[in-house]
Amino acid sequence: MGEIQINYLAVLAVGVFSYLLGTIWYSPKLFAKQWREAIGKTESEIRMSLKPGIYVITFVCWMIASYVLAVFVHYSKAATFGYGMLAGFLCWFGFIACISLFMILFSGRPLKLWLINSGYTLIAFLIGGGIIASWS
Repeated sequence: MGEIQINYLAVLAVGVFSYLLGTIWYSPKLFAKQWREAIGKTESEIRMSLKPGIYVITFVCWMIASYVLAVFVHYSKAATFGYGMLAGFLCWFGFIACISLFMILFSGRPLKLWLINSGYTLIAFLIGGGIIASWS
């Protein structure tokens, strides 16, 4: 397989970017209200269910996803921001969009929920792939 060259600073930057994007994406200024409606919970129910550990786990998951995206970008030989975005899109489409869509459909959740959640991960993977490719 050969040696994998990973820019760990790029992985960290993408992990932090993706995490922070979520705080904006699910904020009242963007999709908080629509997301709450799609999951059928009130703001107070959400607030009561969120534990500090969830935020730590979310950050760790984004760091892992960013590392795996970096491996994918390396093997795809993407060396520009645009090709990195393409690699990010392919990861999102094949691993996130398709899988999460059938999970939403089988669980009887509204398509609106999939659009909100998938839109977030799409932006994170597009920008993340671009950063990783251009920083390598």
